[in-house]
Amino acid sequence: MDESYLIQATSSIGIITAAEVWGALRALETFSHLIYKDSDGQWWLKSATISDSPRFPHRGIMLDSSRHFLSVNIIKRQLDLMAQNKMNVFHWHLTDTEAFPYTSAKYPELSAKGAYTPKHVYSIDQIKDIIEFARLRGIRVIPEFDTPGHSGAWNAFKGLLSLCYDTNGKNTILRSFKFIQR
Repeated sequence: MDESYLIQATSSIGIITAAEVWGALRALETFSHLIYKDSDGQWWLKSATISDSPRFPHRGIMLDSSRHFLSVNIIKRQLDLMAQNKMNVFHWHLTDTEAFPYTSAKYPELSAKGAYTPKHVYSIDQIKDIIEFARLRGIRVIPEFDTPGHSGAWNAFKGLLSLCYDTNGKNTILRSFKFIQR
């Protein structure tokens, strides 16, 4: 992913050169900073020659929507802000021990029982929409499903997790090891 670009701007014309669309996206963001409005309300372009490329290949944030559910619109707003700051990685912490707000095609009951409320769930279509929204802004989405640890919300789906404690707090339940006897 080549995000380098060259901007050549005079007071009347601006030229953007980039090897890939990702560089052009970053150039357009920089170009927007060269445009200004004077006190008479007239728009101008500052003259400049800018050759730029990212210093770091991975520039992003992590958003934990498992512990703090955020609407699709708020996530998209965050992605817009990331694009304005030329960030390219969205680490999306989707699940944790507190909640499972993702509609799994394989285990749909996980979100039905593991989310804070039925309204605090991302559908498969919403997740695809967010990923595409990010892609169009040059942002890769790295979804994180916090397992095998931090999966307490999965206990809402009986039989999915092995039991580790008996009712007295002892740390082993013998029936969890029945597979060894087979």
